[in-house]
Amino acid sequence: MNKKFPYGYDVNAYIDKAFEQMREDFPWATRDMIAEHTNYGIEKVGDDYQYVSYHTKYDGTLEARPNDIDSEEFIRRLSSGHDWELESTNPVKETMDVPASCRCSGDWFLEVYRIQKHELGGFSAHVQAGNRSAGGSRTFFIPASYFKLPWEVFLDKYLELVPPGSFYVDRDDLENAVGLKEFLGF
Repeated sequence: MNKKFPYGYDVNAYIDKAFEQMREDFPWATRDMIAEHTNYGIEKVGDDYQYVSYHTKYDGTLEARPNDIDSEEFIRRLSSGHDWELESTNPVKETMDVPASCRCSGDWFLEVYRIQKHELGGFSAHVQAGNRSAGGSRTFFIPASYFKLPWEVFLDKYLELVPPGSFYVDRDDLENAVGLKEFLGF
């Protein structure tokens, strides 16, 4: 078998490998949660096989775009490109607001800093900030692997994922949030 295609020329073998990696951080996920948006394949381009991504053109037809990459990069792209789908299929069931010691930067204010527990499992942090005329929010899904760590190491990893700043909480805020440790299962 070709080094570039160690699992053969059926794209499903690579999707399965990517999904195995995704399950490390999304243990509740099922493969069909990403199937609708898996627009990749393996096709012969000239004399060689290539990984391809399919894009819908304005007229509704699909265009295949070759990607001259190896299997590891292809699997990485598959696994990193579907996080949002997995997160969107897992509704929030319970929340806990975390008070922040710093709530503003200039005329922007932190409106919400919330840890969310999801129905199918897993946790995320939701941050929302704005001023009188604009605003935005971001959700950070916390990898399942973090919850296998001791509390102190979990906090270190969490703060790498959601670094402290003008609109985020810092380590002291997390350590002083009453009930947070228990809410997260520590």
